[in-house]
Amino acid sequence: MSFIFIPTISSHKLNQAQFYNKSSVPLPGISIGEILEAGVIEKIDDQKMLITLKGISMQADSEVRLNAGDRIQVKVETLQPQLVLRIMEGGYSEESGLSDYLKWHRSNPEALSNMMTEAVRQFNSADLGKLLRYLPRADFQKIVGLLKLLLFSTETKGTNFLKDYLGKLGLTMESQLRNVIEGRSNIDGGDLQPENLKGLLTELSSDLHNLLMSEDSLDGEKEKVLENLSKYVDSSIKTIESQQIINVILQEAESKYLFQIPIVFPDGVRKSDIFIEYDRHSKKEGEKGRYRVIFFLSMDILGDMIIDTELNGGKIDCVMKCADQGVCDFISSFLEELRGSLLALGCKIDMVKCVTGADLVTEKLDYYQDRVLYNRDVIDLFA
Repeated sequence: MSFIFIPTISSHKLNQAQFYNKSSVPLPGISIGEILEAGVIEKIDDQKMLITLKGISMQADSEVRLNAGDRIQVKVETLQPQLVLRIMEGGYSEESGLSDYLKWHRSNPEALSNMMTEAVRQFNSADLGKLLRYLPRADFQKIVGLLKLLLFSTETKGTNFLKDYLGKLGLTMESQLRNVIEGRSNIDGGDLQPENLKGLLTELSSDLHNLLMSEDSLDGEKEKVLENLSKYVDSSIKTIESQQIINVILQEAESKYLFQIPIVFPDGVRKSDIFIEYDRHSKKEGEKGRYRVIFFLSMDILGDMIIDTELNGGKIDCVMKCADQGVCDFISSFLEELRGSLLALGCKIDMVKCVTGADLVTEKLDYYQDRVLYNRDVIDLFA
């Protein structure tokens, strides 16, 4: 039999998990003999990892090797002096979790923009207001406020949007928690920002599941509203987690990141894909490294565009590609202004130009198919 061990504080309350830096986070109410599903968020070393249990992230030691993305069935063996979870026989696969997230990402290419669009309907429902008394912990105003900040629009374009986006969506949630666990930062100093979309949705998901399982006074109409909201929240959490998992895979396999940004257009929300490639061997101490940033955009008036930028130290090369010569001429008229802005930031410019591409769709498709995320043979290996 294989076990997972989670240190707990010496208390009969059984609702805290004690980490090595003496800080703690709430541990969900559980009982001996209960069978649960745990997810592996991040692998720290061969034994230590971050896991989620009932929507709460915590550090654990495992007797078997597990990888980020694994989902396992566990049985609660003991609660004190430490929480011990026994991995159920046949209850995990080292690759099935990764495969699930990769397939989710590939089969739902617009999942992020759909999540944002659907949020308007879900959280502005008149029926939902009647059910707030059943969800005392849910702060829908905070969730709606975060969703607005996560949309690139006329309201957010003047802010430090991309940097804020990563934290507010929850993409850095577990890495921040890991820093706290390992004592490299502390909650009191404000290093951990718990109010991100993933954190709030995870808490709401737990409340909704508990309510749907325990509340007998709900009529059929109210129960249907809560079930629809629960499905949306769980799907949204998986969408955010898939963004985390694909970046772990890309970073380890190809030294790349992929950030999908929802952009507001007159006809609705669309996403843009931003790939950031870096040469992990090029950066020397005290020097800037070599990076390549590729934007794949689908604009409402300008059409499809690819912006390919290379940064080598303080030097910038930027090529903007579009399908129409008229659009190219329009963009070119602003390039001098762009050069001036970059020079004012201290950049050295080798080249900034706009060209018409022969076939942007094919170029984009070729780039995506070369990535491990979109390589069907790699995905099928996990099946």
